Amino acid sequence: MELLPITFTCLSILVIALIPLTGWIGILRGSVNILRADGSNPVLFKRIRIHGNLMENAPSFVLILGAAEYAGLAQTWLWLAVIGFLAGRVLHFVLYDSKLRGGAMFVTLAPGAAMGIWLLKAIWI
Repeated sequence: MELLPITFTCLSILVIALIPLTGWIGILRGSVNILRADGSNPVLFKRIRIHGNLMENAPSFVLILGAAEYAGLAQTWLWLAVIGFLAGRVLHFVLYDSKLRGGAMFVTLAPGAAMGIWLLKAIWI
């Protein structure tokens, strides 16, 4: 069996990161007694969106990371992509209420886009 150590490491980190994020939402839900949706609570909405944004972006990143690793992209580039994606996620968390949040999303999405371009080039050119 061919293991993809960088992809599997990144996937493990992301899955583990979901535990405190989910708990962060659950604790607030319990304290404000909101069991569904956000109850128009802006803090709960923010936490739900931070968690949701990770869930929206992580799957495609892990898929392109695995494909690029399998196709032979150098480990240095793979690790840089992982570091970039994770840095973007942290920046999104920290800058959620800032106009700079768009930059955090760029840092999040750019590594996956770069690997996608590399993969298309590796396959078709």
